[in-house]
Amino acid sequence: MDMKRLSIFGIIIVAVIAGLAFFAPQADKKETAAEAKPIVLVSTFSLYEAARAVAGDALDVRSIVPLGSDAHMFSPNPAQVAEISGAGLFVYNGAGFEIWAEALQNTIPSSTKIVDMSQYVALQKNEEEHHDEHAHKEHEHDVHEHEEHDHHGAYDPHYWLDIDNMIKMSQTLDAEFSKLVPAKAEQFHKNAFAYIAELQKLKTEYATGLAECKNRTLISNHDAFGYLTHANKLENISVIGLSSDEQPSAQTVARVVEVVKEHGMKTIFFEELINDNVAQTIAKESGAKAVPLQPLENISEDELKSQETYLSIMRQNLHKLRDAMECR
Repeated sequence: MDMKRLSIFGIIIVAVIAGLAFFAPQADKKETAAEAKPIVLVSTFSLYEAARAVAGDALDVRSIVPLGSDAHMFSPNPAQVAEISGAGLFVYNGAGFEIWAEALQNTIPSSTKIVDMSQYVALQKNEEEHHDEHAHKEHEHDVHEHEEHDHHGAYDPHYWLDIDNMIKMSQTLDAEFSKLVPAKAEQFHKNAFAYIAELQKLKTEYATGLAECKNRTLISNHDAFGYLTHANKLENISVIGLSSDEQPSAQTVARVVEVVKEHGMKTIFFEELINDNVAQTIAKESGAKAVPLQPLENISEDELKSQETYLSIMRQNLHKLRDAMECR
């Protein structure tokens, strides 16, 4: 009887061990796979979009700037600095957009590769630089407050609004990801090729959509749209400078109202995610309509829930521009 019990007990033990042996390796494999997926951290939403498109499921792509926040005003806390230090790759916008990222250069370990994306795209000078050059007469009505324009430096950092730059960003990420995980290089090349095809399609939509318009002037309350206007041969009038925390003087607002009336403009755009009081004031005094335009520095929680992307938001911007400029 005891031997029988012992025998049954032995069978149970063997079965339990076999069961553990069957399940344990699978769990270990899952953990190893998760650990093996390199982390890539980025700053702006446009970088996040391009990085996710090129990486596919091969990398763990994360944005360091919280959704819905003003990317201009962001500064990382110690936990976020630690997160960057643990990443395989950290990509930031550059061109003075993130002062904090430049300051991190000496504190991040060499195991994290840092890429300043502004080194790989076509930059254009800040608008006040244009005023000193006679070749840029289309900006003669611009009403920047020049003394407050040292926030970002010599170049305008909103370069992702030129679709050609988004293409260059995608190509650069393809190259960087391929160095990070050479075994997945073909996958990155394929993903980048597909995403760039989508961006080329968007570029064509902008070119045809803004080809014939009654009015070719974009007026906004923040100088974030220089690349968008330059790429599409539009005139750009902005009320305040490149920093979203600047407040224009009453005199500046009055001058803009005068320009709006003079050009017979029906719409003034204001940047989403920042205070729209300036645009609303000008709209009220000039009779123009105030409409939000997304500069894609970041997106809101609602936009994320609605599964909005760089491509979909740029198409919404195009629709608003066509409406405001009375395009055929």
